[in-house]
Amino acid sequence: FKQEKRLLITVPNFLAAQYIESLLWRTPSDSFMPHVVADTPTTEWIAITMQDQLNVNQASRLLNLCPTPSALYQQVNEIFELYDETHPEKVELSKQRLQFYQSKGLVVKMERMNP
Repeated sequence: FKQEKRLLITVPNFLAAQYIESLLWRTPSDSFMPHVVADTPTTEWIAITMQDQLNVNQASRLLNLCPTPSALYQQVNEIFELYDETHPEKVELSKQRLQFYQSKGLVVKMERMNP
């Protein structure tokens, strides 16, 4: 947000959208991140959507919280994915997303978070 780049957050369902929206209202604690939940075009800088075919806010960055690769990969400059190692099935889904992006010729940078 501080870099003045639009962010699109894709989620698998409405419950996930509500959860992410609640986080954006609370974090950071001294303010909130202006955002909208939208499945149609919007001018908001941060949009949460269940729409995987339309970049609803013309974002240059995508945070994909869905278990499958994003169909929007050609419409953004950067994609952020979570490499989930909490369960063998989630590890497999993470690997599949990574392989998909690599098969499309995208440069993939992985950074591990230290707990």
